[in-house]
Amino acid sequence: MKLFKLTKKQAIRDIIILVLLLLIGWGVLCFYAARHWKPAEITVHTRQMPENPYIVPAGDTQETRILPPEGYTRIPAAEDSFLHFMRKQPLYPDGSDIYMYDGTSESGVMAAAVYQIPLGNEGYQQCADSIIRLWSTYFRETGQTEKLMFHLTNGMECGYDTFRKGMRVLAVLDWSMWMPLALPAEDSDQLFNDWLMTVMRYAGTISLYAESQTISAKDAHAGDIICHPDSPGHVVVIVDEAENAAGERCFLLAQGWIPAQSCHIFYNQQENPWITEEMLSQPLIQTAPCTFQADELRRWGEGFPNAADKGES
Repeated sequence: MKLFKLTKKQAIRDIIILVLLLLIGWGVLCFYAARHWKPAEITVHTRQMPENPYIVPAGDTQETRILPPEGYTRIPAAEDSFLHFMRKQPLYPDGSDIYMYDGTSESGVMAAAVYQIPLGNEGYQQCADSIIRLWSTYFRETGQTEKLMFHLTNGMECGYDTFRKGMRVLAVLDWSMWMPLALPAEDSDQLFNDWLMTVMRYAGTISLYAESQTISAKDAHAGDIICHPDSPGHVVVIVDEAENAAGERCFLLAQGWIPAQSCHIFYNQQENPWITEEMLSQPLIQTAPCTFQADELRRWGEGFPNAADKGES
């Protein structure tokens, strides 16, 4: 029996083909798992809004645009708190549409205020993703980058530190793993957004619910969420709080939505964007976008301490 032997020319040819196939496979993996985030192209549209006792049209931040109800004052907030961070968030002009990832806008839905937080053009930044972006931006801007870690829906940890080392998530159905598909890099806006896009692809209401615990309305503070886990589910986040002389509190809620769109504060009752602690205490929590169960008022991780928690002024 004769053994088939490759000539030198054939061996070189086969090695070249193998290398090309490996490079093509590597390129496909990089394209699939190491794509770069790009911002949505947004054209601002505004319309004249009727007078509203809760809205100061000239205000350009959450704190200056939205007034608390009569008799209420905003609670004090530490400068490094999530509450302070949200109050300083810049807004699109009063009367702005809600902007979509594909450049269109939603003019039929009234928002109390629309945040100018970044929105990608890939369609991932929906409800849970908008909250993940808010939390993550807060952590990064306050130097808490060690907290930039979320579990994906399948339970895998996806941390920014691992991402910065050049590792990227390869996922198929419910399976995922880290792969070295990029070079290590220092923190940058692009890298941060690339990591967020990865988290947004594979995390959602189910993973946020799993990472959080039920709290009572009396313990609720800025950064806490109301989360119904499903596919799709929905989640909103507390972004501000105020209190009256009797110790009764009220809150502002913000959300993203489907399709991916700008995060915004919504009206809960006609022209009123505030929801009371009493409303959060009910067996069914009625909000404008949907109705939640009482145990869906939750705290993600360790929560977000603010001046009210620490007794500061």
